[in-house]
Amino acid sequence: MEQKRKPSLTESLATDVSKGSDSYSKLPEKMVRYSRARSRALAILPHVDKEQQKTGSPFLKKVHDDLITCGNYLHFRNYYTVEQIRLIDARFCKKHLFCPLCAIRRGSKQLSSYLTRYKVITGANSNLRPYMITLTVKNGPDLMERYNHLVKSLKKVTKSRSRALSGSRHVTEFSKVQAAVGTYEFTNKKNGWHPHVHIIALCEEMPNQKTLSSEWLKITGDSFIVDVRPIGNPEEPIKGFAEVFKYALKFSDLTLDQQVFAAMALHGKRLLFSLGLFRGVVVPESLLDEPLDDLPYFDIFYRYLDGAGYTNLDS
Repeated sequence: MEQKRKPSLTESLATDVSKGSDSYSKLPEKMVRYSRARSRALAILPHVDKEQQKTGSPFLKKVHDDLITCGNYLHFRNYYTVEQIRLIDARFCKKHLFCPLCAIRRGSKQLSSYLTRYKVITGANSNLRPYMITLTVKNGPDLMERYNHLVKSLKKVTKSRSRALSGSRHVTEFSKVQAAVGTYEFTNKKNGWHPHVHIIALCEEMPNQKTLSSEWLKITGDSFIVDVRPIGNPEEPIKGFAEVFKYALKFSDLTLDQQVFAAMALHGKRLLFSLGLFRGVVVPESLLDEPLDDLPYFDIFYRYLDGAGYTNLDS
């Protein structure tokens, strides 16, 4: 029997906000993803407890208490006349660096909000095309040192862009960017922490990767690896956007101890930024969906059971 391929993070997130995933037929597939995420959140609990006992951190005590109840039940509403499924009630911990379930919901909210703005921007500026820009810094053993290095370097890039757009003769490749939204991502594949930033950039002309690499090396002093590529279909850019809004911590790539360490270190840090025409996008605080008024529906209830994942209470 052919083994089914596990979808990538970007595929899962793109599916979670696409129109097709809102249909009742796609709900079982979504619940499999949510079950995996909830299982990972519970698996991290002993590691949170170990660190809490070692440090006495009241924050980690709160993380533990919130993770225990996060996503225990999910209440969906099926608006069958319009083939829309909405998650209208659940308890979420909102500790997205510890909890993959909250990371999925948070990422989908961000993705949906910025896609909406993207359509407005490109509708008014048909000459703009979306590009994915990835900026990296050299791996290192100290997560916060590498993160701060990346943040400071990116600030220099955006300041140079602002000066160029204000009339400075010093034009950079990033000056071509008229709108951008980006997020930081962190991995550790046994060769040190690797922070990098994924950026969706809207430009009239594609930035030159070689020139941008040279500029990035001058700014960082130790890093030159950058990537610039067009997003395949400007009319349907959802997978490119999903690459930006996927988890800051790659849960499947980090050990549980690494995840706790990174989540503690990055707690409270700003991991999303925007500039230009993407400034001012408002992402809803709630991880629930808005109900649809005045339409017939029926309710669907799921409860998470250890060893069984999410189980439909009506079945």
